[in-house]
Amino acid sequence: AGGPVPLLALTVALRTLNCFLVRTSFVPDEYWQSLEVAHRMVFKYPSRNYGYLTWEWANGLRGYSYPLIFASIYKALQLLAKDDVQLLIWVPRLAQAVLAAFADVKLYSLVRHLENAETANCVYFCQLCSWFTWYSCTRTLTNTMETLLTIFALSYYPIKGSKMGSSCKYLALIALAIVIRPTAVIPWIPLVFSHFLQEQRKTDLILHNCIPVGLVTVGTSLIIDRVFFGEWVLVQLNFLKFNVLQNLGTFYGSHPWHWYFTQGLPVILGTHLPFFIHGCVLAPKRYRIFLMAVIWTVLVYSTLSHKEFRFIYPVLPFCMVFCG
Repeated sequence: AGGPVPLLALTVALRTLNCFLVRTSFVPDEYWQSLEVAHRMVFKYPSRNYGYLTWEWANGLRGYSYPLIFASIYKALQLLAKDDVQLLIWVPRLAQAVLAAFADVKLYSLVRHLENAETANCVYFCQLCSWFTWYSCTRTLTNTMETLLTIFALSYYPIKGSKMGSSCKYLALIALAIVIRPTAVIPWIPLVFSHFLQEQRKTDLILHNCIPVGLVTVGTSLIIDRVFFGEWVLVQLNFLKFNVLQNLGTFYGSHPWHWYFTQGLPVILGTHLPFFIHGCVLAPKRYRIFLMAVIWTVLVYSTLSHKEFRFIYPVLPFCMVFCG
């Protein structure tokens, strides 16, 4: 792997290929929670209600912040009079693929900064060879965006020995991820807590970073949802009530408590599993917090009866660090 620019060009080319080779459907959400909603936002004709919204939207469980990204793309295509079906299908996926490529390079740069070029190359190689990343990273799923934002946030996380750490940047990226998918908070709980304990200026961190970032992102999210719902809706709270407090996700099926440990994580890691386990043994102490984040996330998700592979997709980048 060369410098950042040739590396980025190579990665973008690879993820573009990835985008066109993945011709399958994974879960209905990749259309019904993003593209269908975005299409309705842009092409909703006054004479007829165009585009279907699922029951989650009627109950205010989903926010418009993520579909707004694709709605902006659709609006641009509409203004350029290029809104034909093939472009409406492929442009959002290509945008997702390019973002995924940037995230891959960010992960490479992070490891190169923390370790050395050789380790960074190995992590980068593992990231590109991950079958589940290949399968999911170009899909228009909130889980994909949550994972990409997690990688971007990770690259600014103030881990010991990092000079790239920026509290404001990484907290803003986490906040954005939480707005898009509230569960994004889970992997970051141990990381933020660890940062807080190590931080000398705790009050500064809360007053100058956490509170302003939180207010701006939640405020923006509220305003976006107000515009499109036509009333004030706190989506994140509804999401939490439905999935955690009422545990209504079981309607979509339930799995035994150990499912993520015995099937979920081993399956999404695939052939990387032995390298991951070996990497956990070899890794320096300062990376223990990453392993904590993985274990903690899998434990939290294990308490919810409805389980899916894509839910633990955001911990995959952490795992890739150990695999490399």
